[in-house]
Amino acid sequence: MVKCLTKAHQKMNASRDQFDKAMGQHAEVLAQLEELETLRSREKEAAEAQREALEAQMLVAKEAHEAEKAAREILEAELEEVKSRVARDAERLRLEGKEEFLKSREFDTLLGKKAGGFFKNGFFGCVAQWRANGYPEEEHPATFLNVQQAIAEMPDEEEIPEEEEDEDEEEGGVGSEATPPSSPLS
Repeated sequence: MVKCLTKAHQKMNASRDQFDKAMGQHAEVLAQLEELETLRSREKEAAEAQREALEAQMLVAKEAHEAEKAAREILEAELEEVKSRVARDAERLRLEGKEEFLKSREFDTLLGKKAGGFFKNGFFGCVAQWRANGYPEEEHPATFLNVQQAIAEMPDEEEIPEEEEDEDEEEGGVGSEATPPSSPLS
C-alpha cells in the first residue's frame, strides 16, 4: 500500500505539475489574447479615425469641386456677356465707321470715280448704238457726243443753288432709293 500511495502521490504530483504547467500556458495565452484584443481595438480605432479623416477629405474635395463648378459657370456666363457686348460694340463701331466713311471725302472721291467710269462707258455705249443704227453725224452734228465737253459742261456740286439742294433733301436727297428717270432711248 505504501507503494500504491507513493505511486498515487507521484502521479498526483505529476498531474499537479502538468496542471500548473497548463495553467501557466493558459495564463500566457490569456495575456497574448488580451494583447491581441488591445492591438485589434487600437487598429480598429485607427481605421475608424482614418475612415473619418478620408470622409472629411472627400467632403472638402466635393465642396471644392462644387465651388469650382459654380465659379466656372459664373465665369462662362460673364464670358458670354462680354462676347455679346463685344459683338454689339463691334457692330456699332462698324456701322459708325460705315456712316463716317459714307460722309467722308474719300467716299465722295471713290463714288465720283465710279460714276465717271459708268458715265463714260454708258456714254460711249450710247454713241456706239447711235452710230450702229445709222445716225448721220455729218447731217446733224451732235456736240453732246464729245465726252470732254459734256463733262466740262456738267455743273459742280458746289454750283447747285440752295433751292435745288433743299428739293433734293425733301425728295430723299442724293443717294436716296428714289428711282432715276427713265432714259428716252429705252
